Amino acid sequence: QINSNASLTVSLAQTPYCKKHKYDPQNPLCAHIIFCGSIVKVNDSEAGLAKKALFSRHPEMESWPKDHNWFFAKFNITNIWVLDYFGGLKIVTPEEYYSVKP
Repeated sequence: QINSNASLTVSLAQTPYCKKHKYDPQNPLCAHIIFCGSIVKVNDSEAGLAKKALFSRHPEMESWPKDHNWFFAKFNITNIWVLDYFGGLKIVTPEEYYSVKP
């Protein structure tokens, strides 16, 4: 409620990739991506989708105590940085990130 700023870092060190290639997790070749933005409470029209997404992956959470005042939120990403090689970060816009087809 006071400061909704947040960041999330995901690294290839979390997969077998870096170990397989003998990359130290701090080596830029063991790529990682940093998402920065803010945590925003979802509105009523988004709540159904948020509940379905969360409870389908973590069904036990549906029975967690209601009096703990849980709420559904989303990560509003404003900046994305990729470190995958020597020489600094690459900047990716959220629009570029979301437009990539898997």
